[in-house]
Amino acid sequence: MLDQDLYKFCMQQAVLEHYPEVDVEYGFINRDPSTRFTRESFEWLQRKISELSSVAATSEDIAYLRSACPYLSSAYLEYLSQYRFNPAAEVICGLNENTGSLDLRVRGKWRQVILYEILLLALVSESYYKFVDKDWDYDGQREKIMAKGAALVSAGCKFAEFGTRRRRDFKTQDIVMSGLLEVSAKSPGFLSGTSNVYLARKYNVPPIGTIGHEWTMGIAALEGTYENGNSLALKMWHSTFGGSLGIALTDTFGTKAFFANFDHDLASVYAGVRHDSGDPIKFIESVYNHYRYLGIDPSTKVVIFSDGLNPDIAIHIKNNCERYTIKCSFGIGTNFTNDFSSASDQSSASKAVNIVIKLLRCNDKPCVKLSDVTTKHTGDIAEVKRAQAELGDLGLLDG
Repeated sequence: MLDQDLYKFCMQQAVLEHYPEVDVEYGFINRDPSTRFTRESFEWLQRKISELSSVAATSEDIAYLRSACPYLSSAYLEYLSQYRFNPAAEVICGLNENTGSLDLRVRGKWRQVILYEILLLALVSESYYKFVDKDWDYDGQREKIMAKGAALVSAGCKFAEFGTRRRRDFKTQDIVMSGLLEVSAKSPGFLSGTSNVYLARKYNVPPIGTIGHEWTMGIAALEGTYENGNSLALKMWHSTFGGSLGIALTDTFGTKAFFANFDHDLASVYAGVRHDSGDPIKFIESVYNHYRYLGIDPSTKVVIFSDGLNPDIAIHIKNNCERYTIKCSFGIGTNFTNDFSSASDQSSASKAVNIVIKLLRCNDKPCVKLSDVTTKHTGDIAEVKRAQAELGDLGLLDG
């Protein structure tokens, strides 16, 4: 059960508190059409999805969460202790053998099916590298991750491992954490933890998590407002967790709409913000100016960066944050857990998958995301246009 990203447990608690009876649908998106699946990979994936029905939290799991994550309520942990996946009724999985494309959807109560996303993405990725792209091995992975960790430490970057959703497999992520822990033992204070709760417990580091786009997407759809979707989501999140988990996600409907909602009260109670799309250097300046406009010292806040990072990008961002006296930290995912060369030709990359699962509907209302990168917009096309029109009429649409 704990082989899961922390933020999914946190969001499940918030959904259980605020929207316990909402019905939802999630859909799988493959952003790289050259990633094609075979019948063999699909059948393995089906078996692994079916096996999720046997996954359950142990008493030791609940005890760990109670100790390591005091913001998770006793009521929620009781709910989680009784929680069971029901993939036969909740997951729909198909394969178009002509195109090699997966049709993967999840349907059910939001509180019940919210935990599937990370597990399914990890299984889809593993199925691809187990049966389709097999020209790779683990040789050099530990040395590679230690070199990356050392580069980040040398530059003074604080960072966390965020690689569960697109890892090549569990073994890879375990190698990554083992290597990073060795680096951290020599240079403590830079590795802040991992998003994977199981590995956080195994390696005795903090489980790290913020919040996902689906929280804001769902609330905006259910409450019928893109203009105030961010503020509603932030207020509900704060009502559940108080001063804990206080990092606000900025790009669900574009940063312009976010900053219009991120007023002095919210900016004061949130410890900082997360950047997940768009130009990070321009974002630093925008955040700095927004805090200054609100009369808040930017040096008292932190920006978490998590968009397509590698050590070189993170170091470049850190240097720019220092110019604005803003604290920063980095959540690095795919570059940590899916950075491989072809075994037959070390000069050729074994390309990482680019896959996501997004919330499509809440109570039959379409959910959309308007990223700061237009190619990352998700949701029903007509609803995307409607959201853009609503925000555009208010002068809140980026670009």
